Amino acid sequence: MKKIFILLITICFQQVVFSQSHLQKPSQEKALNDTIVFDINQAVFTNVGSINYIEFPVILKSTNTNISSFDFWFQFNLNKLTYVNTSSLITGLDAFSNYNSANLYLSNTSSGTSITFNIPTNIPVIKLKFQLATACTEINQSDFSNVTTLFNGDVSSYKFEAPTQAPIEVVSANPLCTYNDIVFTYPSTYNGSTISTYAWDFSNGDQGNSQTDSTQFTDGVHTVNLTVTTVDGCTNSVSTNITVYDGPIADFDATYNQIINTFNFINESTILSGAINSYLWDFGDPSPTSNLENPSHTYQSQGSFLVSLTVTADNGCVNVYDSLVSTTDGLNELLLNQFEISPNPTTNTCQINAKLGFVGDVELRDVNGQLVYTRSFQGNEQTIDLTDLAAGVYFCNIQNKLGQRSLKVIKL
Repeated sequence: MKKIFILLITICFQQVVFSQSHLQKPSQEKALNDTIVFDINQAVFTNVGSINYIEFPVILKSTNTNISSFDFWFQFNLNKLTYVNTSSLITGLDAFSNYNSANLYLSNTSSGTSITFNIPTNIPVIKLKFQLATACTEINQSDFSNVTTLFNGDVSSYKFEAPTQAPIEVVSANPLCTYNDIVFTYPSTYNGSTISTYAWDFSNGDQGNSQTDSTQFTDGVHTVNLTVTTVDGCTNSVSTNITVYDGPIADFDATYNQIINTFNFINESTILSGAINSYLWDFGDPSPTSNLENPSHTYQSQGSFLVSLTVTADNGCVNVYDSLVSTTDGLNELLLNQFEISPNPTTNTCQINAKLGFVGDVELRDVNGQLVYTRSFQGNEQTIDLTDLAAGVYFCNIQNKLGQRSLKVIKL
């Protein structure tokens, strides 16, 4: 037993001497195709007994199929990390890690159980575990320094692949234009932790608290800010700049000849700068669409039809206007840009103004779709009382038998 112990000591000593002798190899001998990747991008975050941990895999990137050992030395940010342990992810692979508190290096020597053992490449082979200073501690490449890595005793390259936080995603297609809702979204996690709340500030007086939210802008450059809070109570902020172009406002009127059951549609679309260069009419029946500026259309049956006009400007901006027409009543106005809500945002009450008057119902639903308010609506104005509602975003649905339009209301 004593001889076996002495033999093991001798082998370990020889490995250390062999490895240390390769630290001074000149840079031209580095096998740049052989890279040890410390993949923090695949880190797993855990909390055990109010202590937060991070574990991330180590991967040997190489085309060499005869790697029987790898070694590394590095220092790490002691204000953020405390080394815990190293575990092997491959059967037959021995991982020997040691943190030297004197020189502050974490060192590792990994080899197979025999000299003929080939370590798999391009998959995780070992896993490093550290304790995090706090639940909100973020780890990146700069937290690791003075790194040396070896493949089969030869100096190799290395990479600490830390995640870059996801940017705000603009869902709406370019170009981004005035008079259109511009939609933004953000992932459900930040730094590996699930996001519990979203707080959007669109820098235009509009705010939101959904993972995906939208607003409208004037033309120009605008900054969109988002603050997210994770289930760990960590708060982080991201922002993005967008450029919004002046777009058209689609609009039309119609006259109805009841004798021949034909509508004459009058285009009333406008644009502040540039020009509208295309029109697309959908008459709400099986008939073909039209690209005329002022078309006429005859319906083959009686009833109400949703007519849609899409206009496109020379800068690529698009706007859509919908209206119901009826072969008995003519043009039934129930349009988004016909209704206005003010003040918006509001702290207590706001008022719906109907340009042409309205008979129907108005209801408020929260972002989860729950009905929180309902009233009948008749005339040109209707007051909505939000005093008893929590701050947040609500959707105001204005509806009657001819259709429905929805506006967003913000309660501060």
